[in-house]
Amino acid sequence: MRFSFFFGTFLGWATWTVAVPLEHTKRQSCANGPTARNCWGDFSIDDDVTYTWPDTGVTRSYSFDVGLATLAPDGVEKVMMVVNGQYPGPTIEANWGDSVQVEVCNNLSQNGTSIHFHGVRHLNTNHADGAVSQTECPIAPGDCHTYRFKATQHGSSWYHSHYSLQYGDGLLGAIVIHGPTTANWDIDLGPLLITDHYHESVFDLADEPLTSLIGIPPVAVNGLMNGKNAYLTGTGSRAEFTFTPGKKHLLRLVNTGSEMIFRFAVDQHRMTVVAMDFIPIQPFETDTLLIAIGQRYDVIIEADQSPDVAYWARGVPMTSCFAINLMSTDIRAIVRYESDTPVTGDPTSTSWLMLDTCADEDLSNLVPHITHSVGPSALTQNFNAVLLPSQGDNYAVRWRVGGSEPYRPPKNNPVVKQVIDTAAVNLTADFNPIDLTSLAPSSWVYLIVESLAPLPHPLHLHGHDTYVLARGTGPYVELLTSLDLESPPRRDTFNLPQSGYVVLAFQTDNPGSWLLHCHIQWHIHQGFALTLVEGSPSSIQGVYGSGEDAEMRRVCQNWVSSGLETTD
Repeated sequence: MRFSFFFGTFLGWATWTVAVPLEHTKRQSCANGPTARNCWGDFSIDDDVTYTWPDTGVTRSYSFDVGLATLAPDGVEKVMMVVNGQYPGPTIEANWGDSVQVEVCNNLSQNGTSIHFHGVRHLNTNHADGAVSQTECPIAPGDCHTYRFKATQHGSSWYHSHYSLQYGDGLLGAIVIHGPTTANWDIDLGPLLITDHYHESVFDLADEPLTSLIGIPPVAVNGLMNGKNAYLTGTGSRAEFTFTPGKKHLLRLVNTGSEMIFRFAVDQHRMTVVAMDFIPIQPFETDTLLIAIGQRYDVIIEADQSPDVAYWARGVPMTSCFAINLMSTDIRAIVRYESDTPVTGDPTSTSWLMLDTCADEDLSNLVPHITHSVGPSALTQNFNAVLLPSQGDNYAVRWRVGGSEPYRPPKNNPVVKQVIDTAAVNLTADFNPIDLTSLAPSSWVYLIVESLAPLPHPLHLHGHDTYVLARGTGPYVELLTSLDLESPPRRDTFNLPQSGYVVLAFQTDNPGSWLLHCHIQWHIHQGFALTLVEGSPSSIQGVYGSGEDAEMRRVCQNWVSSGLETTD
Protein backbone atom coordinates (compact mmCIF):
# COMPACT_ATOMS: atom_id res chain seq x y z
CA MET A 1 0.00 0.00 0.00
CA ARG A 2 2.80 2.40 -0.91
CA PHE A 3 2.39 5.21 -3.35
CA SER A 4 4.85 6.08 -6.07
CA PHE A 5 5.78 9.73 -6.44
CA PHE A 6 5.77 11.84 -9.58
CA PHE A 7 9.07 13.56 -8.75
CA GLY A 8 10.47 13.12 -12.24
CA THR A 9 8.47 16.05 -13.60
CA PHE A 10 9.01 18.74 -11.02
CA LEU A 11 12.36 20.24 -12.01
CA GLY A 12 12.21 23.53 -13.83
CA TRP A 13 8.73 24.47 -12.61
CA ALA A 14 7.48 27.95 -13.42
CA THR A 15 5.38 30.02 -11.03
CA TRP A 16 1.70 30.89 -11.30
CA THR A 17 0.96 33.52 -8.69
CA VAL A 18 -2.45 34.94 -7.87
CA ALA A 19 -2.80 38.71 -8.07
CA VAL A 20 -2.34 39.25 -4.35
CA PRO A 21 0.48 40.87 -2.36
CA LEU A 22 2.74 37.86 -1.83
CA GLU A 23 4.96 36.47 -4.58
CA HIS A 24 7.10 33.38 -4.85
CA THR A 25 10.81 34.04 -4.48
CA LYS A 26 12.75 31.58 -6.58
CA ARG A 27 15.35 29.76 -4.50
CA GLN A 28 18.02 27.19 -5.14
CA SER A 29 16.43 23.91 -6.18
CA CYS A 30 16.12 21.41 -3.33
CA ALA A 31 15.15 17.78 -3.82
CA ASN A 32 12.40 16.30 -1.68
CA GLY A 33 13.61 13.22 0.19
CA PRO A 34 13.56 11.43 3.56
CA THR A 35 15.82 14.05 5.18
CA ALA A 36 14.39 17.06 3.30
CA ARG A 37 10.61 16.71 3.14
CA ASN A 38 10.35 20.50 3.45
CA CYS A 39 11.84 20.84 -0.07
CA TRP A 40 9.98 20.78 -3.38
CA GLY A 41 12.25 21.83 -6.23
CA ASP A 42 12.23 25.63 -6.50
CA PHE A 43 9.46 25.66 -3.88
CA SER A 44 9.28 24.54 -0.26
CA ILE A 45 7.01 24.19 2.74
CA ASP A 46 7.57 27.92 3.34
CA ASP A 47 5.61 28.85 0.21
CA ASP A 48 2.06 29.78 1.15
CA VAL A 49 -0.43 27.81 -0.97
CA THR A 50 -2.96 30.59 -0.49
CA TYR A 51 -0.90 32.78 -2.79
CA THR A 52 1.56 30.76 -4.85
CA TRP A 53 2.18 27.33 -6.32
CA PRO A 54 4.16 25.62 -9.08
CA ASP A 55 2.93 25.29 -12.63
CA THR A 56 4.22 21.89 -13.72
CA GLY A 57 2.58 21.87 -17.14
CA VAL A 58 1.46 18.29 -16.35
CA THR A 59 -2.17 17.13 -16.54
CA ARG A 60 -3.28 14.05 -14.58
CA SER A 61 -6.31 12.52 -16.30
CA TYR A 62 -8.84 10.11 -14.82
CA SER A 63 -11.95 8.39 -16.20
CA PHE A 64 -14.72 7.55 -13.74
CA ASP A 65 -17.63 5.28 -14.61
CA VAL A 66 -20.33 5.62 -11.94
CA GLY A 67 -22.57 2.58 -11.54
CA LEU A 68 -24.00 -0.09 -9.30
CA ALA A 69 -22.03 -3.07 -8.01
CA THR A 70 -22.77 -5.80 -5.49
CA LEU A 71 -19.87 -5.75 -3.05
CA ALA A 72 -19.23 -7.03 0.48
CA PRO A 73 -16.88 -4.64 2.32
CA ASP A 74 -17.39 -6.51 5.62
CA GLY A 75 -18.41 -9.84 4.12
CA VAL A 76 -22.11 -8.92 3.88
CA GLU A 77 -23.24 -8.25 0.33
CA LYS A 78 -24.81 -4.93 -0.53
CA VAL A 79 -25.69 -3.12 -3.75
CA MET A 80 -23.44 -0.06 -3.77
CA MET A 81 -22.94 3.03 -5.94
CA VAL A 82 -19.27 3.07 -6.89
CA VAL A 83 -16.63 4.39 -9.26
CA ASN A 84 -15.16 1.92 -11.77
CA GLY A 85 -16.73 -1.02 -9.98
CA GLN A 86 -14.63 -0.65 -6.84
CA TYR A 87 -14.93 0.64 -3.28
CA PRO A 88 -13.31 2.91 -2.35
CA GLY A 89 -12.96 4.38 -5.83
CA PRO A 90 -9.56 4.87 -7.49
CA THR A 91 -7.26 7.38 -5.80
CA ILE A 92 -6.74 10.68 -7.61
CA GLU A 93 -3.00 11.28 -7.35
CA ALA A 94 -1.07 14.34 -8.55
CA ASN A 95 1.82 16.64 -7.70
CA TRP A 96 1.44 20.12 -6.28
CA GLY A 97 0.97 22.41 -9.30
CA ASP A 98 -0.37 19.74 -11.67
CA SER A 99 -3.64 20.14 -13.52
CA VAL A 100 -6.27 17.48 -12.85
CA GLN A 101 -8.92 16.34 -15.30
CA VAL A 102 -11.65 13.87 -14.32
CA GLU A 103 -14.24 12.62 -16.81
CA VAL A 104 -17.33 11.26 -15.05
CA CYS A 105 -19.80 9.07 -16.93
CA ASN A 106 -23.10 8.18 -15.28
CA ASN A 107 -24.13 4.55 -15.79
CA LEU A 108 -26.90 4.68 -13.18
CA SER A 109 -30.32 4.23 -14.73
CA GLN A 110 -32.49 6.09 -12.21
CA ASN A 111 -30.12 8.60 -10.61
CA GLY A 112 -28.20 11.66 -11.57
CA THR A 113 -24.74 12.11 -10.09
CA SER A 114 -21.83 14.50 -9.63
CA ILE A 115 -18.34 14.47 -8.12
CA HIS A 116 -17.13 17.02 -5.55
CA PHE A 117 -13.41 17.27 -4.78
CA HIS A 118 -13.58 17.92 -1.06
CA GLY A 119 -11.41 20.78 0.19
CA VAL A 120 -9.99 21.67 -3.22
CA ARG A 121 -10.00 25.45 -3.38
CA HIS A 122 -10.99 25.65 -7.06
CA LEU A 123 -9.59 29.15 -7.34
CA ASN A 124 -11.25 30.60 -10.44
CA THR A 125 -12.59 27.13 -11.33
CA ASN A 126 -15.95 27.20 -9.54
CA HIS A 127 -17.33 25.14 -12.43
CA ALA A 128 -15.31 22.12 -11.19
CA ASP A 129 -16.79 22.08 -7.68
CA GLY A 130 -19.38 19.41 -8.46
CA ALA A 131 -22.06 20.80 -6.15
CA VAL A 132 -25.48 20.02 -7.62
CA SER A 133 -27.83 23.05 -7.64
CA GLN A 134 -24.87 25.35 -7.10
CA THR A 135 -22.51 24.94 -10.04
CA GLU A 136 -24.25 22.31 -12.14
CA CYS A 137 -27.25 20.14 -12.75
CA PRO A 138 -26.77 16.44 -12.03
CA ILE A 139 -25.08 14.40 -14.73
CA ALA A 140 -27.98 12.52 -16.32
CA PRO A 141 -27.98 8.75 -16.88
CA GLY A 142 -25.93 8.01 -19.98
CA ASP A 143 -24.23 11.41 -19.95
CA CYS A 144 -20.59 12.34 -19.20
CA HIS A 145 -19.04 15.51 -17.82
CA THR A 146 -15.38 16.50 -17.32
CA TYR A 147 -14.09 18.44 -14.30
CA ARG A 148 -10.83 20.41 -14.66
CA PHE A 149 -8.91 22.16 -11.88
CA LYS A 150 -5.43 23.13 -10.70
CA ALA A 151 -3.81 21.44 -7.68
CA THR A 152 -2.86 24.69 -5.97
CA GLN A 153 -2.76 22.96 -2.55
CA HIS A 154 -0.96 19.86 -1.36
CA GLY A 155 -1.90 17.15 1.09
CA SER A 156 -4.72 14.64 1.44
CA SER A 157 -8.44 14.61 0.80
CA TRP A 158 -11.27 12.74 -0.85
CA TYR A 159 -13.84 13.07 -3.59
CA HIS A 160 -17.47 12.07 -3.33
CA SER A 161 -20.82 12.42 -4.99
CA HIS A 162 -22.64 15.63 -4.13
CA TYR A 163 -25.98 14.31 -5.34
CA SER A 164 -28.39 13.44 -2.53
CA LEU A 165 -27.08 10.64 -0.24
CA GLN A 166 -25.01 8.74 -2.82
CA TYR A 167 -21.62 8.80 -1.14
CA GLY A 168 -23.07 6.94 1.86
CA ASP A 169 -23.64 4.03 -0.50
CA GLY A 170 -20.02 4.06 -1.69
CA LEU A 171 -19.51 6.79 -4.29
CA LEU A 172 -16.20 8.16 -3.02
CA GLY A 173 -12.40 7.82 -3.12
CA ALA A 174 -9.16 9.41 -1.94
CA ILE A 175 -7.19 12.39 -3.25
CA VAL A 176 -3.42 12.65 -2.73
CA ILE A 177 -1.60 15.82 -3.84
CA HIS A 178 2.11 15.25 -3.21
CA GLY A 179 4.06 18.19 -1.83
CA PRO A 180 6.36 19.25 0.99
CA THR A 181 5.66 18.51 4.66
CA THR A 182 6.63 20.08 7.98
CA ALA A 183 8.52 17.03 9.27
CA ASN A 184 10.60 14.27 7.72
CA TRP A 185 9.40 10.76 6.95
CA ASP A 186 10.63 7.74 5.00
CA ILE A 187 7.65 5.85 3.56
CA ASP A 188 4.27 7.09 2.31
CA LEU A 189 1.65 4.47 3.22
CA GLY A 190 -1.04 6.43 1.35
CA PRO A 191 -4.58 7.23 2.49
CA LEU A 192 -6.56 5.53 5.25
CA LEU A 193 -10.28 6.18 4.75
CA ILE A 194 -12.40 5.65 7.88
CA THR A 195 -16.18 5.46 7.65
CA ASP A 196 -19.38 4.16 9.16
CA HIS A 197 -21.13 1.46 7.13
CA TYR A 198 -24.70 0.28 6.60
CA HIS A 199 -26.05 -2.97 5.17
CA GLU A 200 -29.21 -1.22 3.98
CA SER A 201 -29.25 1.52 1.37
CA VAL A 202 -28.79 4.95 2.92
CA PHE A 203 -31.80 6.11 0.89
CA ASP A 204 -33.97 3.66 2.82
CA LEU A 205 -32.38 4.59 6.14
CA ALA A 206 -33.08 8.29 5.57
CA ASP A 207 -36.79 7.55 5.91
CA GLU A 208 -36.51 5.73 9.24
CA PRO A 209 -38.57 7.38 12.01
CA LEU A 210 -35.70 8.43 14.30
CA THR A 211 -33.88 10.00 11.38
CA SER A 212 -36.87 11.70 9.83
CA LEU A 213 -38.71 12.62 13.06
CA ILE A 214 -36.07 14.02 15.42
CA GLY A 215 -32.88 14.21 13.38
CA ILE A 216 -30.96 11.44 15.16
CA PRO A 217 -28.78 9.52 12.67
CA PRO A 218 -29.67 5.88 12.00
CA VAL A 219 -27.72 3.07 13.64
CA ALA A 220 -24.62 2.10 11.66
CA VAL A 221 -24.02 -1.65 11.64
CA ASN A 222 -20.26 -1.41 11.13
CA GLY A 223 -17.31 0.77 10.25
CA LEU A 224 -14.66 0.34 7.58
CA MET A 225 -11.00 1.16 7.10
CA ASN A 226 -10.06 1.47 3.44
CA GLY A 227 -13.26 -0.31 2.56
CA LYS A 228 -12.75 -3.36 4.80
CA ASN A 229 -13.63 -4.74 8.20
CA ALA A 230 -14.78 -7.92 9.91
CA TYR A 231 -18.40 -8.30 11.04
CA LEU A 232 -20.26 -9.99 13.89
CA THR A 233 -21.04 -13.04 11.78
CA GLY A 234 -17.34 -13.77 11.30
CA THR A 235 -17.30 -12.52 7.75
CA GLY A 236 -15.07 -9.92 6.13
CA SER A 237 -11.39 -9.07 6.44
CA ARG A 238 -9.20 -6.27 7.81
CA ALA A 239 -7.17 -3.68 5.95
CA GLU A 240 -3.44 -4.19 6.65
CA PHE A 241 -0.41 -1.89 6.69
CA THR A 242 3.26 -2.81 6.80
CA PHE A 243 5.75 -0.87 8.92
CA THR A 244 9.47 -1.06 8.21
CA PRO A 245 11.44 -1.22 11.47
CA GLY A 246 13.16 2.04 12.35
CA LYS A 247 11.42 3.99 9.56
CA LYS A 248 8.95 6.86 9.78
CA HIS A 249 5.66 6.32 7.92
CA LEU A 250 3.33 8.98 6.52
CA LEU A 251 -0.34 8.02 6.86
CA ARG A 252 -3.11 10.15 5.37
CA LEU A 253 -6.22 9.91 7.56
CA VAL A 254 -9.62 10.83 6.07
CA ASN A 255 -13.06 10.55 7.71
CA THR A 256 -15.38 9.72 4.81
CA GLY A 257 -18.34 8.84 7.02
CA SER A 258 -21.98 9.85 7.08
CA GLU A 259 -22.45 10.52 10.79
CA MET A 260 -19.50 9.54 13.01
CA ILE A 261 -16.66 11.45 14.64
CA PHE A 262 -13.86 8.89 15.03
CA ARG A 263 -10.93 8.76 17.43
CA PHE A 264 -7.98 7.15 15.64
CA ALA A 265 -4.88 5.51 17.09
CA VAL A 266 -2.32 2.78 16.46
CA ASP A 267 -1.68 0.74 19.59
CA GLN A 268 1.64 1.53 21.33
CA HIS A 269 2.69 4.02 18.61
CA ARG A 270 2.58 7.80 18.96
CA MET A 271 1.78 10.05 16.01
CA THR A 272 3.27 13.33 14.82
CA VAL A 273 0.55 15.39 13.11
CA VAL A 274 1.88 17.51 10.24
CA ALA A 275 -1.21 18.66 8.30
CA MET A 276 -4.92 19.27 8.82
CA ASP A 277 -7.09 19.24 5.74
CA PHE A 278 -4.91 20.92 3.05
CA ILE A 279 -3.03 23.10 5.58
CA PRO A 280 0.52 22.22 6.76
CA ILE A 281 0.75 22.73 10.51
CA GLN A 282 3.42 22.98 13.17
CA PRO A 283 4.01 19.34 14.13
CA PHE A 284 2.57 18.07 17.41
CA GLU A 285 2.63 14.62 18.99
CA THR A 286 -0.35 12.68 20.25
CA ASP A 287 -1.50 9.16 21.13
CA THR A 288 -4.98 9.55 19.62
CA LEU A 289 -6.64 11.92 17.16
CA LEU A 290 -10.26 13.06 16.78
CA ILE A 291 -11.42 13.23 13.15
CA ALA A 292 -14.82 14.68 12.22
CA ILE A 293 -16.58 13.87 8.96
CA GLY A 294 -14.72 15.39 6.02
CA GLN A 295 -11.61 16.23 8.02
CA ARG A 296 -8.15 14.97 7.15
CA TYR A 297 -4.90 14.67 9.07
CA ASP A 298 -1.49 13.69 7.74
CA VAL A 299 0.42 11.89 10.50
CA ILE A 300 3.90 10.40 10.81
CA ILE A 301 4.29 7.17 12.77
CA GLU A 302 7.71 5.78 13.61
CA ALA A 303 8.11 2.01 13.67
CA ASP A 304 9.87 1.97 17.03
CA GLN A 305 8.10 -0.95 18.72
CA SER A 306 8.76 -4.69 18.74
CA PRO A 307 8.59 -6.19 15.23
CA ASP A 308 7.66 -9.55 16.70
CA VAL A 309 3.99 -8.72 17.27
CA ALA A 310 1.18 -7.13 15.26
CA TYR A 311 -0.74 -4.02 16.33
CA TRP A 312 -4.31 -2.76 15.97
CA ALA A 313 -5.08 0.51 14.22
CA ARG A 314 -8.40 1.62 15.69
CA GLY A 315 -11.19 3.95 14.62
CA VAL A 316 -13.51 4.38 17.59
CA PRO A 317 -16.85 6.19 17.04
CA MET A 318 -17.65 8.90 19.56
CA THR A 319 -21.08 7.67 20.70
CA SER A 320 -21.49 10.71 22.96
CA CYS A 321 -22.33 12.53 19.71
CA PHE A 322 -25.63 10.58 19.64
CA ALA A 323 -24.42 8.36 16.81
CA ILE A 324 -24.54 4.62 17.40
CA ASN A 325 -22.39 1.96 15.73
CA LEU A 326 -22.93 -1.73 16.47
CA MET A 327 -19.21 -2.44 15.98
CA SER A 328 -17.92 0.57 17.89
CA THR A 329 -15.16 -1.41 19.63
CA ASP A 330 -14.15 -3.41 16.57
CA ILE A 331 -13.51 -0.99 13.71
CA ARG A 332 -9.90 -1.95 13.18
CA ALA A 333 -7.06 -2.47 10.73
CA ILE A 334 -3.84 -4.42 11.30
CA VAL A 335 -0.28 -3.12 11.36
CA ARG A 336 2.48 -5.68 10.84
CA TYR A 337 6.21 -5.09 10.81
CA GLU A 338 8.26 -6.05 7.77
CA SER A 339 10.21 -9.18 8.62
CA ASP A 340 11.72 -12.32 7.11
CA THR A 341 9.22 -14.19 9.29
CA PRO A 342 6.21 -11.83 9.46
CA VAL A 343 3.74 -12.23 12.30
CA THR A 344 0.40 -13.76 11.31
CA GLY A 345 -2.94 -13.81 13.04
CA ASP A 346 -4.81 -11.04 14.81
CA PRO A 347 -2.97 -8.60 17.09
CA THR A 348 -3.21 -8.82 20.87
CA SER A 349 -1.94 -5.27 21.45
CA THR A 350 -3.33 -2.95 24.10
CA SER A 351 -5.24 0.19 23.15
CA TRP A 352 -4.40 3.72 24.19
CA LEU A 353 -7.04 5.39 26.36
CA MET A 354 -9.77 6.26 23.81
CA LEU A 355 -11.96 8.80 25.61
CA ASP A 356 -15.47 9.13 24.21
CA THR A 357 -15.52 12.87 23.59
CA CYS A 358 -17.94 14.62 21.27
CA ALA A 359 -15.44 17.28 20.23
CA ASP A 360 -12.92 18.47 17.70
CA GLU A 361 -9.17 18.55 18.21
CA ASP A 362 -8.03 21.33 20.55
CA LEU A 363 -7.55 24.51 18.50
CA SER A 364 -4.33 25.24 20.38
CA ASN A 365 -2.72 22.21 18.70
CA LEU A 366 -3.78 23.21 15.20
CA VAL A 367 -1.27 25.95 14.40
CA PRO A 368 -0.66 26.52 10.67
CA HIS A 369 2.97 26.41 9.56
CA ILE A 370 2.31 29.79 7.94
CA THR A 371 -0.12 31.86 9.98
CA HIS A 372 -2.41 34.59 8.68
CA SER A 373 -4.03 37.50 10.46
CA VAL A 374 -7.71 38.24 9.83
CA GLY A 375 -8.87 41.73 8.90
CA PRO A 376 -11.96 43.60 10.08
CA SER A 377 -15.28 42.27 8.89
CA ALA A 378 -17.02 43.88 5.93
CA LEU A 379 -20.06 41.72 6.70
CA THR A 380 -21.04 39.66 9.73
CA GLN A 381 -23.90 37.15 9.60
CA ASN A 382 -25.35 35.17 12.48
CA PHE A 383 -27.14 31.87 11.80
CA ASN A 384 -29.07 29.58 14.12
CA ALA A 385 -29.42 25.94 13.13
CA VAL A 386 -32.86 24.70 14.18
CA LEU A 387 -35.06 21.66 13.65
CA LEU A 388 -38.40 22.36 12.00
CA PRO A 389 -41.56 20.27 11.82
CA SER A 390 -42.95 18.94 8.54
CA GLN A 391 -42.62 21.22 5.53
CA GLY A 392 -45.43 19.47 3.69
CA ASP A 393 -43.04 16.97 2.07
CA ASN A 394 -41.95 13.42 2.89
CA TYR A 395 -39.91 14.50 5.91
CA ALA A 396 -41.29 14.93 9.41
CA VAL A 397 -38.34 17.19 10.22
CA ARG A 398 -36.09 19.60 8.37
CA TRP A 399 -32.97 21.47 9.41
CA ARG A 400 -32.84 25.19 8.77
CA VAL A 401 -29.71 27.28 9.24
CA GLY A 402 -30.55 30.97 8.97
CA GLY A 403 -32.93 32.08 6.24
CA SER A 404 -36.63 31.40 6.09
CA GLU A 405 -36.52 27.93 4.52
CA PRO A 406 -34.46 24.74 4.76
CA TYR A 407 -32.01 24.22 1.92
CA ARG A 408 -33.98 22.30 -0.70
CA PRO A 409 -33.21 23.87 -4.08
CA PRO A 410 -34.25 22.61 -7.50
CA LYS A 411 -31.68 20.53 -9.34
CA ASN A 412 -32.51 21.83 -12.82
CA ASN A 413 -31.52 25.50 -12.47
CA PRO A 414 -28.20 25.94 -10.62
CA VAL A 415 -27.21 29.18 -8.92
CA VAL A 416 -24.47 30.16 -11.37
CA LYS A 417 -26.77 29.71 -14.36
CA GLN A 418 -29.30 32.06 -12.79
CA VAL A 419 -26.65 34.63 -11.85
CA ILE A 420 -25.11 34.58 -15.34
CA ASP A 421 -28.53 34.81 -17.02
CA THR A 422 -29.82 37.71 -14.91
CA ALA A 423 -26.55 39.44 -13.89
CA ALA A 424 -28.06 39.46 -10.37
CA VAL A 425 -28.81 37.27 -7.38
CA ASN A 426 -32.57 36.63 -7.38
CA LEU A 427 -32.68 33.19 -5.83
CA THR A 428 -35.72 31.62 -4.21
CA ALA A 429 -35.73 30.96 -0.46
CA ASP A 430 -35.12 27.22 -0.88
CA PHE A 431 -31.51 28.00 -1.93
CA ASN A 432 -31.05 29.69 1.47
CA PRO A 433 -28.94 32.36 -0.29
CA ILE A 434 -26.44 34.87 1.09
CA ASP A 435 -25.62 37.55 -1.48
CA LEU A 436 -21.98 38.69 -1.20
CA THR A 437 -21.75 40.09 -4.73
CA SER A 438 -21.67 43.74 -3.62
CA LEU A 439 -18.57 43.25 -1.45
CA ALA A 440 -15.18 44.35 -2.75
CA PRO A 441 -12.75 41.57 -3.76
CA SER A 442 -10.92 40.03 -0.78
CA SER A 443 -13.33 41.49 1.78
CA TRP A 444 -13.54 39.64 5.09
CA VAL A 445 -16.83 37.94 5.97
CA TYR A 446 -17.54 36.64 9.49
CA LEU A 447 -20.09 33.87 10.00
CA ILE A 448 -21.45 32.96 13.44
CA VAL A 449 -23.23 29.60 13.46
CA GLU A 450 -25.10 28.44 16.57
CA SER A 451 -27.16 25.40 17.49
CA LEU A 452 -28.97 24.53 20.72
CA ALA A 453 -29.37 20.90 19.66
CA PRO A 454 -27.19 18.35 21.52
CA LEU A 455 -25.74 17.18 18.21
CA PRO A 456 -22.39 18.26 16.70
CA HIS A 457 -22.26 19.55 13.14
CA PRO A 458 -19.08 19.12 11.10
CA LEU A 459 -19.34 22.13 8.78
CA HIS A 460 -17.69 22.35 5.37
CA LEU A 461 -17.28 25.49 3.26
CA HIS A 462 -16.57 24.90 -0.41
CA GLY A 463 -13.97 26.97 -2.25
CA HIS A 464 -12.14 28.33 0.80
CA ASP A 465 -9.93 27.64 3.75
CA THR A 466 -11.91 29.01 6.65
CA TYR A 467 -10.46 30.74 9.69
CA VAL A 468 -11.84 29.47 13.02
CA LEU A 469 -11.92 32.59 15.20
CA ALA A 470 -13.73 31.13 18.22
CA ARG A 471 -15.66 28.07 19.30
CA GLY A 472 -17.53 27.14 22.47
CA THR A 473 -20.58 25.70 24.14
CA GLY A 474 -23.71 27.59 25.07
CA PRO A 475 -25.06 30.62 23.21
CA TYR A 476 -22.71 33.03 21.45
CA VAL A 477 -22.34 36.27 23.43
CA GLU A 478 -20.24 38.84 21.60
CA LEU A 479 -19.08 40.69 24.71
CA LEU A 480 -17.90 37.44 26.32
CA THR A 481 -16.20 35.93 23.26
CA SER A 482 -12.59 36.62 22.36
CA LEU A 483 -11.81 36.25 18.64
CA ASP A 484 -8.40 35.03 17.50
CA LEU A 485 -7.60 37.46 14.69
CA GLU A 486 -3.80 37.16 14.82
CA SER A 487 -3.05 33.52 13.95
CA PRO A 488 -6.27 31.46 13.92
CA PRO A 489 -6.40 27.87 12.66
CA ARG A 490 -7.71 27.58 9.12
CA ARG A 491 -9.16 24.56 7.39
CA ASP A 492 -12.09 23.66 5.14
CA THR A 493 -13.99 21.39 7.59
CA PHE A 494 -14.60 22.38 11.21
CA ASN A 495 -16.87 21.31 14.03
CA LEU A 496 -19.85 23.20 15.45
CA PRO A 497 -19.99 21.82 19.02
CA GLN A 498 -23.04 20.26 20.62
CA SER A 499 -25.31 23.04 21.92
CA GLY A 500 -22.67 25.58 20.97
CA TYR A 501 -21.31 28.04 18.44
CA VAL A 502 -18.45 28.60 16.05
CA VAL A 503 -17.20 31.90 14.60
CA LEU A 504 -15.70 31.67 11.13
CA ALA A 505 -14.06 34.06 8.68
CA PHE A 506 -13.14 33.89 5.00
CA GLN A 507 -12.19 36.27 2.22
CA THR A 508 -14.24 36.94 -0.89
CA ASP A 509 -11.38 36.04 -3.24
CA ASN A 510 -12.97 33.25 -5.29
CA PRO A 511 -15.89 34.19 -7.58
CA GLY A 512 -18.70 31.67 -7.78
CA SER A 513 -21.44 30.00 -5.82
CA TRP A 514 -20.22 28.07 -2.79
CA LEU A 515 -22.01 25.81 -0.35
CA LEU A 516 -21.66 25.87 3.45
CA HIS A 517 -23.23 22.75 4.92
CA CYS A 518 -23.23 20.17 7.67
CA HIS A 519 -21.39 17.04 6.55
CA ILE A 520 -23.62 14.66 8.48
CA GLN A 521 -25.33 13.24 5.40
CA TRP A 522 -28.76 13.08 6.98
CA HIS A 523 -28.56 16.74 8.03
CA ILE A 524 -27.69 18.21 4.65
CA HIS A 525 -30.32 15.93 3.14
CA GLN A 526 -32.79 17.52 5.57
CA GLY A 527 -31.78 21.09 4.70
CA PHE A 528 -28.70 22.07 6.74
CA ALA A 529 -26.92 24.24 4.15
CA LEU A 530 -26.39 27.81 2.92
CA THR A 531 -25.64 29.25 -0.52
CA LEU A 532 -22.89 31.90 -0.61
CA VAL A 533 -22.75 33.84 -3.89
CA GLU A 534 -19.36 35.53 -4.12
CA GLY A 535 -17.89 37.99 -6.60
CA SER A 536 -19.74 40.22 -9.04
CA PRO A 537 -21.98 38.54 -11.64
CA SER A 538 -19.51 39.60 -14.33
CA SER A 539 -16.60 37.98 -12.44
CA ILE A 540 -18.61 34.77 -12.10
CA GLN A 541 -19.33 34.87 -15.83
CA GLY A 542 -15.60 35.37 -16.40
CA VAL A 543 -14.76 32.25 -14.42
CA TYR A 544 -17.08 30.16 -16.56
CA GLY A 545 -16.25 31.79 -19.89
CA SER A 546 -17.97 30.52 -23.00
CA GLY A 547 -16.72 26.92 -22.81
CA GLU A 548 -17.67 25.99 -19.24
CA ASP A 549 -20.90 27.99 -19.50
CA ALA A 550 -21.92 26.01 -22.59
CA GLU A 551 -20.99 22.72 -20.89
CA MET A 552 -23.06 23.62 -17.82
CA ARG A 553 -26.07 24.32 -20.04
CA ARG A 554 -25.58 21.09 -22.00
CA VAL A 555 -25.48 19.03 -18.79
CA CYS A 556 -28.60 20.81 -17.52
CA GLN A 557 -30.49 20.24 -20.76
CA ASN A 558 -29.70 16.53 -20.62
CA TRP A 559 -30.80 16.41 -16.99
CA VAL A 560 -34.11 18.13 -17.76
CA SER A 561 -34.63 15.76 -20.70
CA SER A 562 -34.09 12.77 -18.40
CA GLY A 563 -37.36 13.51 -16.61
CA LEU A 564 -35.89 12.60 -13.21
CA GLU A 565 -36.61 14.43 -9.96
CA THR A 566 -35.99 18.14 -9.66
CA THR A 567 -35.67 18.16 -5.84
CA ASP A 568 -34.96 15.63 -3.06
